[in-house]
Amino acid sequence: MAEQRLRELGEKLEAPPSSKDELAELLQQTATNLAEIDQSPLPSVLDSLKKVFNAFSNEKLLKTEDENVKVLIATSVCEITRITAPEAPYTDEVLKDIFELIVGTFGGLNDQNSPTYERRVNIIDMLARYRSCVVMLDLDCNDLINDMFRTFFTVVSDEHSENVIEAMQTIMVVIIEESEEIQENILLTILSALGKNKPGYSATARKLAQTVISSCVDKLEAAIKQVLESSISGEGAFSENSVDHHAVIFDLYQCGPGILTGIVPYITSELLTDKLEVRGKAVELIGEIISLPNAPILDSFKPVFAEFLKRLTDRNADLRISVINHLKNCLISNPARPESSQIIQALCDRLLDYDENVRKNVVSAICDLALHSLDNFSTETIKLVAERLRDTSISVKKYTMERLSDIYRLYCEKFSDDSKNADDFEWIPGKILKCLYDKDFRPETIELTMIDSLFPVEFSIKDRAKHWVMFFSGFDKIETKAFEQILLQKQRLQQEMQKYLSLRQTPQEEAPDLQKRITACFRSMSRLFTEPAKSEENLNELNQLKDENIWKILNALLDPDTSFQQAKSSRDELLKILEEKHPLYEFMSMLSIRCSFQLINKEFVKEFFTEASEQKSKGNPTLVSSSMNLLTVIASFFPLLLAGTEEAIVGLLKEDNEILKEGIAHVLAKAGGTIRETLANSSSSIDLLLERLCLEGSRKQAKYSVHALAAITKDDGLKSLSVLYKKLVDMLEEKVHLPSALQSLGCIAQIAMPIFETREEEIVGFINSKILECGNKADEISPSKSEWGEKTESCKLKIYGIKTLVKSYLPSKDAHARKGIEKFLGILKNILSFGDVSPNINSSAIDKAHLRLASAKAILRLSRQWDSQIPVDIFYLTLRISQDENPESRKLFLGKVHQYIKERVLDAKYACAFLLSISNYHTPEFQECKRDLLEVIQICQQVKTRQLSVQADMNLYTSYPEYILAYLIHAISHDPSCPSFDDGTDLDAFGPTYWRLYLFLSVLLIGDEKSQAGSAPNKESFTTVFSILNSIKSSQDSIDANKTQSLHAISDLALVIIKRLVPEELEISSLTEQVLLPNQLYKTVEKKEEENGEKKEEENGMEEENVWSRAESVVLHFEALKVEEKEAVDEENETLIPVTDGDGNELPLGQMLKIIKAQGSKKKKSSKENSKPKPKEKEKSKEKEKPKDPFEFDDDDDILGVVRDINSSKKDPKKDSKKREIEKSGNSSGSGIIGPTPKKKRSVPAVQRTPQKKSEEKKKSEEKTLKIIKNEKENVKEVKSGKEKGSKSTASKESASVQESSKKSGDNKDSNGLVNKRKRESLPSLEKCATKSGENEAEGEELIGCKIKVWWPLDKKYYEGAVKSYDSIKKKHKVKYDDGDVEILNLAKEKWKLISTPAKKQKTEQKTPNKALSIEKKPGSSSSQQKSSAKKTPISEKKSSTGRPRGRPRKNPPPEEPKEDIEMEDPPKSESEKEEEEEKETKSEEDKEGEEKGEDDGASSGEKNENKSEGNEEEKEEKAASSGAKSEEADKEDEPMSMSKEDVDKSE
Repeated sequence: MAEQRLRELGEKLEAPPSSKDELAELLQQTATNLAEIDQSPLPSVLDSLKKVFNAFSNEKLLKTEDENVKVLIATSVCEITRITAPEAPYTDEVLKDIFELIVGTFGGLNDQNSPTYERRVNIIDMLARYRSCVVMLDLDCNDLINDMFRTFFTVVSDEHSENVIEAMQTIMVVIIEESEEIQENILLTILSALGKNKPGYSATARKLAQTVISSCVDKLEAAIKQVLESSISGEGAFSENSVDHHAVIFDLYQCGPGILTGIVPYITSELLTDKLEVRGKAVELIGEIISLPNAPILDSFKPVFAEFLKRLTDRNADLRISVINHLKNCLISNPARPESSQIIQALCDRLLDYDENVRKNVVSAICDLALHSLDNFSTETIKLVAERLRDTSISVKKYTMERLSDIYRLYCEKFSDDSKNADDFEWIPGKILKCLYDKDFRPETIELTMIDSLFPVEFSIKDRAKHWVMFFSGFDKIETKAFEQILLQKQRLQQEMQKYLSLRQTPQEEAPDLQKRITACFRSMSRLFTEPAKSEENLNELNQLKDENIWKILNALLDPDTSFQQAKSSRDELLKILEEKHPLYEFMSMLSIRCSFQLINKEFVKEFFTEASEQKSKGNPTLVSSSMNLLTVIASFFPLLLAGTEEAIVGLLKEDNEILKEGIAHVLAKAGGTIRETLANSSSSIDLLLERLCLEGSRKQAKYSVHALAAITKDDGLKSLSVLYKKLVDMLEEKVHLPSALQSLGCIAQIAMPIFETREEEIVGFINSKILECGNKADEISPSKSEWGEKTESCKLKIYGIKTLVKSYLPSKDAHARKGIEKFLGILKNILSFGDVSPNINSSAIDKAHLRLASAKAILRLSRQWDSQIPVDIFYLTLRISQDENPESRKLFLGKVHQYIKERVLDAKYACAFLLSISNYHTPEFQECKRDLLEVIQICQQVKTRQLSVQADMNLYTSYPEYILAYLIHAISHDPSCPSFDDGTDLDAFGPTYWRLYLFLSVLLIGDEKSQAGSAPNKESFTTVFSILNSIKSSQDSIDANKTQSLHAISDLALVIIKRLVPEELEISSLTEQVLLPNQLYKTVEKKEEENGEKKEEENGMEEENVWSRAESVVLHFEALKVEEKEAVDEENETLIPVTDGDGNELPLGQMLKIIKAQGSKKKKSSKENSKPKPKEKEKSKEKEKPKDPFEFDDDDDILGVVRDINSSKKDPKKDSKKREIEKSGNSSGSGIIGPTPKKKRSVPAVQRTPQKKSEEKKKSEEKTLKIIKNEKENVKEVKSGKEKGSKSTASKESASVQESSKKSGDNKDSNGLVNKRKRESLPSLEKCATKSGENEAEGEELIGCKIKVWWPLDKKYYEGAVKSYDSIKKKHKVKYDDGDVEILNLAKEKWKLISTPAKKQKTEQKTPNKALSIEKKPGSSSSQQKSSAKKTPISEKKSSTGRPRGRPRKNPPPEEPKEDIEMEDPPKSESEKEEEEEKETKSEEDKEGEEKGEDDGASSGEKNENKSEGNEEEKEEKAASSGAKSEEADKEDEPMSMSKEDVDKSE
């Protein structure tokens, strides 16, 4: 029956109906019947199906356009292929049409609501299940397969059932696995589906592609690698495909990471490319890969990851930010990664990035990581982030504060049960408080942060108080001071606001000046804000508001009884009334915070007392002490907040805990006067408790208890202190509790002097006789006690006694009415001098150091009230504690001086102690002293400005920081280290004096050189300093007249130092104002008029006759030492090529090459500028033969090879030093200087001064040298020193042996054509070329008219000029330079060289002609040949082919003709000589260039003309001798003149 039905259907299909509906119905029946037939049916069934099979081979049926018909046909065909599998009953062409029809039906899978959807699903399921898709491979339907793959990726979505997706996956995997070769289009189709959020593809399609690749990784690996390599490199068959290789790599890392093994170098190259867009995409790729959750960084990707980290130093800021965010995501996805520490370190390094946005993103990244895993995050890393609170960018600072607050708030939430160490995060509030000293942070901002941002909203007052105690325990002095400053400003603002609110309630009739008083309140309040003018304007606008609710809220905020929540609600209500758009909204937000008690209130105070009691029970002394200190600070500013805590105070005072007793006594000393009434009502025994602490407690307890007793009693403690005073004096004889008794007595003296005076003599007598004058016991003196803390009990008592006596002279009232301080000062003087009251008292060195320090501190404290009574000798003894042999004593003393000056309770003249503590430049004390001086001078400037604004017409020099100089000079002159100022003192002995003056003047006039680089000196300070120094020079020493000369000499030295520090534009000649000096140090002396009436010559505003002659020499000597050291350091770093920029970022290779090229171009430029231009023909030939500059790069150069060579040269110091030596000797024209530069102020000599006491041998050599200068001025030449210069020829026949050695050494040339010069012994003193004492003074006069050149050390070159005149009295020459400058110089102290003498002198000196001049013998030539080969140049300029001198002058110069320019000709040369010279010229071009440079230098001075050959040798020698001699060392101006002893002897 079924078979018959199939035959009928086949017959109908052979002639299909024209109606689509009928055809569809027929096909549906056919498909239904085919579905009922099993696979591999009986032959009879197959026979009945033949017509059906044949019907579906009809091309017309297969090409139908109706979608419904297509699906039915495809369904039927799939059933037929299932039945007949594995053989299909169709030809290949029919099968192609069939599969094209089937694939076409897959496009409808995207519409699940279609009536044909289920049939389409059935089709794809059968295709996958029976693997009939493989037939497509046999038919070579590659394009059809590609279309099918593309259709799958296009239509698949997350709405499809799993069986549909699995069918698609199976079909694609089967086809790939069965394919012999992966087709390019199929592979690209698969890869195109990869990538996140790719247009036209769903996430399911992406996942499908990943699954297919993962299943066929072995089959696809090679092909995918080829595609990626081609896509990345841009070369090959796949270079122009549309595949995003970054997206492909990202997905492949998840599904087939092994495929990417060979792709790593290509990714690395993208990270290193100069194209920003490519680098950015590569960074995004690697960042996404490492951020994958639960995906470790593979070993094959470690090189890429390392280079990815280096992109943190990329030159593009946005790229650096991208890397930072990816690294953050990487650690958030897996905080336990093995690379976590490496990533954190890399992020921390970027906290100092030069771009503020990068720094801000680093702060954000690290804080996010900390918040994500606070338990395991490093505290040290968060502390590094906290350093950004001092960032240069305001936005970075504020953002850092916000993020640190977030971290601390999370810490409070998570670890409220003390499970976390408090030290890990309790330091954060202190860092935030420190920001108060930053001008970019407002006090209200910090206060609001401490109130709202640090603690969670749900935190109770108890929890807040607990954390307050914990983080206050870690506060340093600066943080505590900042907290006190906030409370102080809050106190002042509240007081002024209360005053204003009170005035507001006052009727106008009762106060006529009401508006004036209100304005004064506003002005006072406005000063407490960051912008006073704007704040005052806002306060005036506030005064105009009529809403009474605003004033009620302000009164409530000012009430100390208002609770925390009430204050918060009142503030919110106030801001709600104003609304955000109100112009006063922001101001009232700040004002309400600072007026309220939200930061600290009574609730907090009660909890602090409770916390102290609890911590005492837990045995935690640190937190007990912190609670007490916090309460003390609060009591100092807001004592009213302690009202109601009286019972807690008394209860803690009765506790058996020393910390609590001390703390409560301190609190009562601060707040006792405010709460005395309620305190007396709560307990009557508190007086006895405090009295007991005064008698038996510690020194601190006694101190605070005495002040507490005075505070809590109505009569200021007179009654209670009288009783206590009697008990204390009676205790002295018993010698019980002496430390506390002495402390109590001193405090009573300060508070109640009338009580102290009743038995003062007994107390003073006891301290002197029983304590100060007592020696140590024998067993207490031990030489082994050398540590600072090992002082004896006797020493401690003496210090306590001194402190008591000091307090007795510093009462709170009428201090100057006290008498007898002279005797006490005498005691202190003895202790400062001997280390004890008497030199006869035997005590240890440590005890003496302690006593000297205690006495010095006593003088510092007494100077507050008794400065005028302190003698000068005691003042100096006090200052000399800064030179004490014990370093701890010096440190403590200087710290106390700095503290007192900073607190403005000590005269700034004591800052001399800082300067007296230094003696050399290379000491740590020098920098410490500089830092302290900067702060002291800044404080003095503030005081000076304030006083000038009040008393503009008064002489206020005593308040100037410059006035310290008057004390400093006097202190230096009386210091034991001050040397004698006569000519016999060695220059090094003036070191301490120079460095002290230099440091003070440089800090005063210039300030901090590092932070104020390039800033102009303070002209006003310069004027004042000059006036003070002139006044000192017009005065005498009041203490010791014999020291007057020293005072004047030190002043001269200071004036010379000032000349070095200030610019030349400042005129000093008109600064003649006299300054009133301290009369205890100086006395004015009237100047006597000069008898002869001659006018005094002034040089730079200083009178020459009154100037210490060696002042400039001292300055030059020590400046030279400083410069030499700096040059030595600079020389080491001179040739290094930077690999990082100023911010530590790695320089790209391209930028490094630019630097290298720039260095090469500078060398070329400098060499051209320092040599005379040559004819064009000669230049062209030189260019052809010139060796290639190593710093010039062509396109074909191996750049990396060059960099490697440079790096290797850095590693080989021997090669590097050799290279520098070659360059220095070969480039003698100063080619290292870049372009012509103006002359600098000549301040540093290049000549080392010879010692005063010379050996006889050195004196003789100097005398010989001076004779040479006198006889041969026009011909003398500088002889090269042993290391770099050396003469190779002489002027006499006796030097033949030397010539032979020169000939041998001249042949030893290195690869650059330079001669290896032999080391020779240098002869000193030719550098100066000046007359010595005892010799004929005609030496100085004979230089008049001579041409010389003088060394300018800052320019490191000589400048030529002529000697115009000579002062025989002052022994100074007047030199006029070629550029117009004029100087008066003592040539004995300068470095100079003689160039030529005037023509007239040359003529008068000519007597007899010289017979012959020896010419240097050439290698391989006879003596006769030497003469014939002599050149036309003057003897002083003759050089060999290597650029060395060819001859030396004899002792007696030949006669000269008065001719300025003489032409000479060489004798004719033989053929052999010509050939020999040509060989030499072709052999070494570099030598030839050196010779031409020397000729050019000579020609530039106008003393050398073009030479012509002559046959007469005698005429040649005569004319050569008469030509102007010029030193051959003009090219090497940076080297001192020197002569070997051997050459001097031969010349004579």
